[in-house]
Amino acid sequence: MKKFLFLLLALVLSVSVSCSDDKTGDTGGSMLSVTPTEIEFEAAGGSRLLDLRTDAGAWSLTQSDNTAWCTPALTSGKTSTSFAVTATANESSKRSATLTFTAPGCDPVVVTVTQSGDASQDFEGEQVVAQPDAWDNRKRADISYQLLVYSFADGNGDKVGDLPGLTRRLDYIDALGASAVWLSPIHPAASYHGYDVLDYEAVNPAFGSDADLRAFIDAAHARGIRVYLDYVLNHTGKDHPWFKSAAASEGSPYRDRYIFSEDPQADIAAGRIDQIATEGAAGYDAGQWFSTDTGAGAAGRFKFVLDWTNADSPTVTVTETTDAADADNTQGGADDKYLYFGNGTSKRFYARGGNSYELTLDFDSDWGFLVRTTTSWAAGTKYGAPDNRTIIRFGEPFTLMSNRSADPANVQFSLPTMYHSHFWTAAFADLNYGKAAEAEQSGAFKAVTEAADKWVRMGVDGFRLDAVKHIYHNAYNDENPTFLKKFYDRMNESYKAAGGEGDFYMVGEMLDEADKAAPYYRGLPALFEFTFWYKLKWALQNGIGCYFVKDILDVQPLYAQYRSDYIEATKLSNHDEDRTGSDLGQSAEKMKVAAAVLLTAQGAPYIYQGEELGYWGTKSNGDEYVRTPILWDKAGNELASGSLSGKIDMQMLTPAISVEAQADDDGSLLNLYRTFARLRNTYPVLAQGKMVKHPVYNDGNTSQQSIAAWYRELDGERMLVVHNFGREEQILTLTDQPDKAVGVSGEVKLQRGDASSKLLMGAWSSVVFTL
Repeated sequence: MKKFLFLLLALVLSVSVSCSDDKTGDTGGSMLSVTPTEIEFEAAGGSRLLDLRTDAGAWSLTQSDNTAWCTPALTSGKTSTSFAVTATANESSKRSATLTFTAPGCDPVVVTVTQSGDASQDFEGEQVVAQPDAWDNRKRADISYQLLVYSFADGNGDKVGDLPGLTRRLDYIDALGASAVWLSPIHPAASYHGYDVLDYEAVNPAFGSDADLRAFIDAAHARGIRVYLDYVLNHTGKDHPWFKSAAASEGSPYRDRYIFSEDPQADIAAGRIDQIATEGAAGYDAGQWFSTDTGAGAAGRFKFVLDWTNADSPTVTVTETTDAADADNTQGGADDKYLYFGNGTSKRFYARGGNSYELTLDFDSDWGFLVRTTTSWAAGTKYGAPDNRTIIRFGEPFTLMSNRSADPANVQFSLPTMYHSHFWTAAFADLNYGKAAEAEQSGAFKAVTEAADKWVRMGVDGFRLDAVKHIYHNAYNDENPTFLKKFYDRMNESYKAAGGEGDFYMVGEMLDEADKAAPYYRGLPALFEFTFWYKLKWALQNGIGCYFVKDILDVQPLYAQYRSDYIEATKLSNHDEDRTGSDLGQSAEKMKVAAAVLLTAQGAPYIYQGEELGYWGTKSNGDEYVRTPILWDKAGNELASGSLSGKIDMQMLTPAISVEAQADDDGSLLNLYRTFARLRNTYPVLAQGKMVKHPVYNDGNTSQQSIAAWYRELDGERMLVVHNFGREEQILTLTDQPDKAVGVSGEVKLQRGDASSKLLMGAWSSVVFTL
């Protein structure tokens, strides 16, 4: 009905041509009308509906020459009708066509069809070519390169990244304009990533020796590159000698370096655990407490009886007995059940019929036991307790749960001593620093700072601190900032005592939004700016750049209220996040804009290993897939892949993505990083200048939302930075008079005028002008 009314209204408003008002004239009184008489198409093309009304008995259409791009569905007919006119996509300049309708005894009706096109075809400006000044070889851009020692460069052929390999590849980092390098943890550890430290005062032998580290530091310093170590303050690995000793005995000299409790929930509620006390009872999370495997077991001659009537919830009953112990059951069957206890001991039950199984034996296990249906640990074959606070009592049936959906706890005979791990994993044991206001007096604080002194004396320039909001349990009060200030001040003293220039560098990972992260500037000079990447990622995914500058500038007053000289460590993705390449749909064009924005915006940018090559990868199948080795040459030689358990996307590591191939390609992502990093190092205003919102192309501009534009200003100098975050080209009017372009990516054209200039920004393009 709506369509009918629309057509009726259109008929009333249309240009209607009749033979004549004189009913006796030669035209015979016939009528011909066509609605609408003007059609406009966007460059993308499409279809529009024409409505033709006539009583002349026949009609025909004639189309103007050279307009094959415009196709009417009909060209003649006998009655009134409606039909479509279709235009193909237009990649050239604006074009037009005319459709002339005729009918016997009627005047012609002309319909004009126009289509917008590629504005660049009509744009009279010149292609912008970058003409940067010569670089004076002074690194002023404050660019840091994040690398994973285990997967960056293999120096001895064992396929594990190491310090000699890293030293040999320092020129690669230098060519990216970096003045600092952040190394993943270098200490001996239980896992490949190194965050479960086993010795703070040693170098992981897989990476090399103390001498290798010293040689690397010296070689980096010779290139003007500072060295930052990833220093883990939250926890040690559970196999650290400190923890092993502390867990084994209450009298251990290391006991107070960790957080232990026999009843964590009660102790937290009573405020007896300093690092969790400020949250009260809400600070208890059962998933963060793990058994030390001491004090939870039993010893004696026991009889175990399994009732497997309900396979989803079987029960076990344990009784003390003086009956003779059973001989080992060597007769296997399809429904075998096993008792697992002690130091990896596994004993097969005897089937007694009726879903009943029994086993009498001399039992000795300090952690308790599990029941298994196979000798493997496959899903659904491991049975234990629902949690580590539920204990079994002699003579009472105990209901078992399997690992079909969750990992069961050990079946324990008494409550064990528990230790805290804020990361919900038994592999980490949290260090105990006591009350934040007195942290420097704790044994743990003294131990980790004294160990750190060794690396400062060796020449290390700074630390990156992992997950700083998890040191004290309450992430949002003043405990963590208070502790971090104490740690920073202590290390800065050591640095100056060792002859360090300026101040020791320290950056914290506070994974949260800007308003939550800001108070941590009370404790540290630098924090990673996660908001930067969150906002930039959204902008590029949606092709909307106009809000980016406002989003970035809005957070800076939050930081300034806590530290006037705060350092925003800007970044794209890192080793704990899905890769930038995946977030941006593996689009080379979007990755180039992301890189250009990172290196032209305010802050102290970090480049993560492989980001400069366009790597992609997600964590869905394992963190290893976002920690891929550098592909140095097309043949894949010296690939440091040995630490990643085969979890590498080899389909990504084609010859074209290698350093060798990209270094020879002027249009590669690697060379864009190198070019814009050099630009940032060349111009102090681009490296250190204030970021100022453009007066026109900003969050108030609704007509060209894909544009992000800003100034960088320092000591009277100004630069104009413009990026197009979208796929459509944009023509801007600039009242500033650009002096010259010093950095360009993508298609950029400039048409100079007396009072203003026109700037054409092609899809996903970037330009930097001096003013």
